[in-house]
Amino acid sequence: MAPERMFHRGRNDRPLAIFVSGMGIDISIWSDPQKTKVMGGLYPLKSLVKGVGPNARTAFMDLQDREFSVLLWNQKRPAGPIEIAVDELRGLIAEYKEYAGEGILLICHSRGGLIARKYLEKGDNLVRCVITLASPHHGTTMAKWAAYLSPIGSSLEYILKGIRKEDINSAVHKILRFLDGKGLREMLPDSDFFKNLRDSKQKGTRYISIGGTNPDFVRIGGGLPLFELLSKVIPSGLIPEELREGCGDGMVSAASAVLPYADDHYNFHVNHASVLFDEEVRGHVLKAAELL
Repeated sequence: MAPERMFHRGRNDRPLAIFVSGMGIDISIWSDPQKTKVMGGLYPLKSLVKGVGPNARTAFMDLQDREFSVLLWNQKRPAGPIEIAVDELRGLIAEYKEYAGEGILLICHSRGGLIARKYLEKGDNLVRCVITLASPHHGTTMAKWAAYLSPIGSSLEYILKGIRKEDINSAVHKILRFLDGKGLREMLPDSDFFKNLRDSKQKGTRYISIGGTNPDFVRIGGGLPLFELLSKVIPSGLIPEELREGCGDGMVSAASAVLPYADDHYNFHVNHASVLFDEEVRGHVLKAAELL
């Protein structure tokens, strides 16, 4: 089991980097990715993302090596309301303020970007930079797709030759459990969260957003990508952007990953998890941190 927090003290002349995780994710995704599970703990990350082994690296490791102070924490309700995580972030910043003499860098994955935005509604001059990785700034429609997946699990063995029916049904069941969660519904584009979000660009803070265009994120029976499965059973015009090659990362569309007031935005051919390990993405994060 991952610890509740992980903190490494770095040099006093560097900002404090706080990593804000996505929904249903613990801190091992940053510190020990080969052991972590995603989609609410349903899938081992290494079974979804190629190259997640002992040598997989994240921005947390990069910044720690360069003597930044870095902080991870496990959200008490990682699939609960965003506001709960915002309160936790507020408390952590107050607790670790002594290490933020050079300011704070928020590095956020997925829903973590929304947590940071909600936190900054009230402003915080300590925050000098916000970097969001595959965050659904305009929402994600994936929560709606449980209705499409639900009736097809029992018939897929006729379409997906070579994959056992048991594996198909198990995978579809796991995906449905995740897509039907209350936390994910909060990220629908028309949710109350987005209707009530009132953040804006903070003077003196730099904003960078990064999105992915590779939808190969979840695989059925360890083989067929979910986006290919849907292309076999759903009319092409109904497949969401999140699951279209070149348009999304398997959970968030590239368009939604754009922070509305970002100073810079970049797209990479990564999926919703590999965005954390991609060398080029990490290079952008490290460069932004060292410029502060």
